[in-house]
Amino acid sequence: MAKVTMHSLPANLTEEEVAELEAAEKMPIIFDDDCPEMTEEMLSQFHRTDMVTIQISPVNMKKVKSFGADYSKILSQLLDLALNDAELLRKCL
Repeated sequence: MAKVTMHSLPANLTEEEVAELEAAEKMPIIFDDDCPEMTEEMLSQFHRTDMVTIQISPVNMKKVKSFGADYSKILSQLLDLALNDAELLRKCL
């Protein structure tokens, strides 16, 4: 079940939209055959991940794969370095 709190909503909602969401927040959750309540065992199968998908040009992908099987780790380290280098980051913006 996804949970959204009122403070995480966009600021540009109309009064009617806010009222609908506040009413929905007070409604009970009704489980059925299409949407059963999840057991602890079912919930334990989910894993949080911080992975993202990015596109890399074929030329650069060939370069990075030449570093070997750990190329995704190398890309992650490069991204960390770039994001923490203010001058390099400014060049990209």
